[in-house]
Amino acid sequence: MMGEAIKPIFGAVVVLYNPTDKEIRNINSYKDSVEQMIIIDNSDVNHCELVDNLLKLNSRVKYYSEQKNLGLCRALNIGIKMLADAGCQWVLVFDADSEIVSNIVEIYKRAIYDYEREKKSDIAVFAPVHIFDRSKRRAYRGYNEVEWAMTSGCLFNCNLFQKQNGFMEELFVDGLDMDYCFKAKRNGYKIIECGEAAIRHYPAETKSLFGFKYGIASPVRYRMQARALIWCWRHYKINRIFFVYMYKWFKVVFLFPQKMRYIKNMVYGTVEGKKLLKKYGGK
Repeated sequence: MMGEAIKPIFGAVVVLYNPTDKEIRNINSYKDSVEQMIIIDNSDVNHCELVDNLLKLNSRVKYYSEQKNLGLCRALNIGIKMLADAGCQWVLVFDADSEIVSNIVEIYKRAIYDYEREKKSDIAVFAPVHIFDRSKRRAYRGYNEVEWAMTSGCLFNCNLFQKQNGFMEELFVDGLDMDYCFKAKRNGYKIIECGEAAIRHYPAETKSLFGFKYGIASPVRYRMQARALIWCWRHYKINRIFFVYMYKWFKVVFLFPQKMRYIKNMVYGTVEGKKLLKKYGGK
């Protein structure tokens, strides 16, 4: 009945970067749930043969590689545009290492039906519940409007995505989800978390000190995170983001090894964030 009432056309984009066999095989768990899939490889080496051996590329599953790192933002913008041009109305975005816990495609289809039945067409993103070792989040029944959601596993409204010029490519990798969600909210659109849609996600490496768990990534990633946090804090005037930025500094100073490398990258990222503000607006 629901399928007759609404037939949303789904696509999916996955961005690879020096992928493992396991990450490529993981795509098998959801590739048949969408009408078309775009795999964009940001590695310096073309993995087409490996991907084809593990996935069997065809007219519905296509692989693209420029043998250079375009950045996650640009790669996703390219993939979503390709799918929108091919007629997809909604696009799923996955990190290569994310694992589906529930049948999120069917859950998202039901969510689209539920919201369109209530004549609500202002949904920019449907988001899953991200389950990982540092989080106490679990799947639940129902929906919840949220401020922002991590990109992997999210379902993007293609029309609104293109209308808002997609992801900010200057952010390169980190902060693209935060920036897009804040931009969508500012424009009057909603980010809806679907409680039954759950994925296992692996944001950074988990460390523990006296039972306190925290994430750690490379110094370069912290440079990009600092840049994005400064941008989002000042551009969207969301003061809570400043406390996230300061928490990053706390971890760098008190918990991380190679402190000077991290401190230098955090400083560089902060300066770059201020340059983005000067170039694109914000005080």
